[in-house]
Amino acid sequence: QVNVIVRHHSEPVTDLKKEDFRLFDNGKQQTIRTFSVESSNGKLPESPVKLPPGVYTNTLMKKPGTPQSVTVILLDMQNTSGSFGTAMQQALWARQQVVKFLLTIKPEDRVALYILTGNGLKVMHDYTTDSTGLLRALNAFSDGKTLPDLSQDEMMSFGTDTVSLNNWVTNGATGMQRDMYMIDRTKGTLAVIEFIANHLASLPGRKNLVWVSTGFPLSIGYSERAMNDPQRIQATFDEEVTRTVKAVNNANVAIYPVDSRGLMTDSRFSAENQKVNLKSGPAMVGVRNQESMNELASRTGGKAYMNTNDLKHAIRDAIADASTTYTLGFYPNDEQYDGKFHKFSVKVEHAGIGYDVRYRKGYYDFQNKPMDDKTRKIEISDAVLSPLDSSALGVSVGTARVEKPAPNSMVLRLEVDPAGIGWEPKADRMHAKIDVFLVQKNDKGNQFGGTDDAIELNLTSTQYDRMIKSGGLILPDRTVPLVSQASLLRIVVRDDASGTLGSVTVPLKSVPASRPALIKR
Repeated sequence: QVNVIVRHHSEPVTDLKKEDFRLFDNGKQQTIRTFSVESSNGKLPESPVKLPPGVYTNTLMKKPGTPQSVTVILLDMQNTSGSFGTAMQQALWARQQVVKFLLTIKPEDRVALYILTGNGLKVMHDYTTDSTGLLRALNAFSDGKTLPDLSQDEMMSFGTDTVSLNNWVTNGATGMQRDMYMIDRTKGTLAVIEFIANHLASLPGRKNLVWVSTGFPLSIGYSERAMNDPQRIQATFDEEVTRTVKAVNNANVAIYPVDSRGLMTDSRFSAENQKVNLKSGPAMVGVRNQESMNELASRTGGKAYMNTNDLKHAIRDAIADASTTYTLGFYPNDEQYDGKFHKFSVKVEHAGIGYDVRYRKGYYDFQNKPMDDKTRKIEISDAVLSPLDSSALGVSVGTARVEKPAPNSMVLRLEVDPAGIGWEPKADRMHAKIDVFLVQKNDKGNQFGGTDDAIELNLTSTQYDRMIKSGGLILPDRTVPLVSQASLLRIVVRDDASGTLGSVTVPLKSVPASRPALIKR
């Protein structure tokens, strides 16, 4: 599927039909098999489905307040550049700009605010509730005209460790230490973007991720100085970027990077210099970090905003892009599974002057193969560590506290969306394999115990038809002894054939002490 944004003089074009589009894969025109128009202006659910106490789900459309379109703002305080003072200034300016934007949103807007620091990803406000609570918090320390001092509140203290570490990396670390720090930071940032994409996967339509950051380079250690230093590390992040882009595109998320450094100038033209040495080559600070911004934007159908002090306008542009989205679906004529890149080209018939047509630039022709055991363990570990539930595979769970066969235990009944499972016909049965992983955690993220079960599924045609009709595969009940220090249970279900997974978080304090909370068979 290819999502297309069409704008004319900065306004969305809303009246195009299937026959107005032509789609090319590597220059060859493709037959558009499916076509849809999605708008974020539709009504929100007036009577959302309310889950019974003790039942939890990662299927976002079953949750109250789920919107038709969402925008996630990721305020990235982990990727900063320069000295301590410069990094702090960047962080303050970026937060002020985000606050300016948030003061303009309406209660019905569905905007999420996440913050990334060296301590991990923190959800400050999610989109499943309206913005009234966020606006109330903002109004408590701002009259709408004067911005508050942001250096002492919880959000800034949350990032202080990061800018202090950045100061050490800039001034005290060795070349190898800086390289290792950059590798960990880059891989961690890409993993977080993947977490967010997996979290949004089950929502229909286009989603936006506004990434407010200074970015990171796509490779390190290849400058002349670094390559002549045996202590330096050479590394590229092609594999990690490709994995992240695949997850983002599968979830129909467009990335809008916004450079939090604002307007940057060439240091060669500083007033402190008596002469301008143009022979020294470009000296724009941090330009290599913008490589990742351009790459992630172009490969997901978003747009990068750099060298601008109008961050608020950039965020509003991203939200406007989702107001009308055209989705074109096709089956490639010459699929070879050769791993090569296929370039998209989309043309709008009768497009007038000023039409801006934007879409992701293509895809890699990889065949979906079962993951090896090492990759499987990494995927499950990531799902356990993520502060967000993954919704790529729909999972619901019913819970009830019990005292038998062991005191202080909980009964779980899992229901999995069969549409996300890779079923394979064998003889007269439908076969599949899924992994179910359970781990208890406390508020600090410490893990207790953990079980990893591989479940073989062999259904008769009658059982399979009944399951498809009901819309859920209900697994056998399991009893979990609860750890006294634990505050939540993370459940991860993974399809072995495709690697698709879903996760659900159960807050243990809210589990009812009765059987009726279990999902009905």
